[in-house]
Amino acid sequence: MSLLLGNLEAFTKQLWAASNSRSICSVKLAGENGYRLIYPHGVFMSKQKKLTIACWQKSGFTLQGAAEGFKNLSLENCETVMMLNKKFYKRRDFNAADTKYGEWLFHI
Repeated sequence: MSLLLGNLEAFTKQLWAASNSRSICSVKLAGENGYRLIYPHGVFMSKQKKLTIACWQKSGFTLQGAAEGFKNLSLENCETVMMLNKKFYKRRDFNAADTKYGEWLFHI
């Protein structure tokens, strides 16, 4: 198994556990200078066939404008995923049925 495939599997399992336990995560994406604090709401396969994290980003690094808000982050670009001992509540405005999401692996 390649390192990338092993990381994808490990990160997906961590995100699944974090989603189910409503645990906040710290993630770092390749090429970024800092970490993002996220509330993982699920992982889906995008229409471009890329594994993607659906999350609410609470704070941290961002390439675009506001740090806080819903983000779809490339799972393949993750360098680290760390589940923290802090909890979150599912956002009421999260809509898993929205057509912007592809095929869900899992969601809350």
